[in-house]
Amino acid sequence: MAKKIRLKTISLGSEPDQPDMDELTCFIRSMKGQEADLTTYYLIRSLEKQLEAGITSPACGGRFMQSRFEDALICSPEGCHVSTSVFEDDARVMIKTAGPVASVLPSPGLLPESPDPEDEEAFAEFCDVYAKILRNMRDQKITGHILHAKEVSMIEAEHLSSRKTIFVIPDGTFVAQSGLLEFQSTIALSRTRVKFLDELIDQFDIRRLILVDPNEEGFKKALQHLDPEKIQVGGYGKGEDRQYWKCIADSAEIPLPNN
Repeated sequence: MAKKIRLKTISLGSEPDQPDMDELTCFIRSMKGQEADLTTYYLIRSLEKQLEAGITSPACGGRFMQSRFEDALICSPEGCHVSTSVFEDDARVMIKTAGPVASVLPSPGLLPESPDPEDEEAFAEFCDVYAKILRNMRDQKITGHILHAKEVSMIEAEHLSSRKTIFVIPDGTFVAQSGLLEFQSTIALSRTRVKFLDELIDQFDIRRLILVDPNEEGFKKALQHLDPEKIQVGGYGKGEDRQYWKCIADSAEIPLPNN
């Protein structure tokens, strides 16, 4: 029998279905005395499903967190201001549900409130305001942030990239992936983007590779270049995602390649 290894797993967030009214009503009643809304429901339920599945590094959030920014950010020609209290409340709920976990958010460039990145001064100010949200969530014991993007500007990288904050573009082009590796050593690649790995490895020092929804071919290519401890299996749940996270956890047990 072929020897198997188990890779670590990581959540890159989720895009949950809206619950039916009865389920949401029961949830709100269970949160009596606490501030809670639909986003709170998504955060708690997503984490619970990841914990059930045994995901090594749970994280919650995703594109649905955009609504939080709509409420918290106020931008005008005079500048941008933010109230971070709702994000701090989210952080406390996440920690209470699952212990120290990461938060998943859309990057500044994906937010409708964002100034045009070509306006470097305004966009830099916006990124500074955004960074305050990340700092205040970490003050509430959030372990770090995963920021989904379409592309990342150098302004975002300079103002937000850190040991505790990574950008991911799993379906990004080769140029987008290369741009990320200019300032971070972690990369997330979907199964259709693992083909970039040969060239990326030649050009950059990749210390952590997240294979998103990988297939056998992706595992083989990753193990050609990296030791297993540098590879994680990642996922982004959509819809009713209990079975999805179980599949991610199960897929992380793989046979060792023949020498």
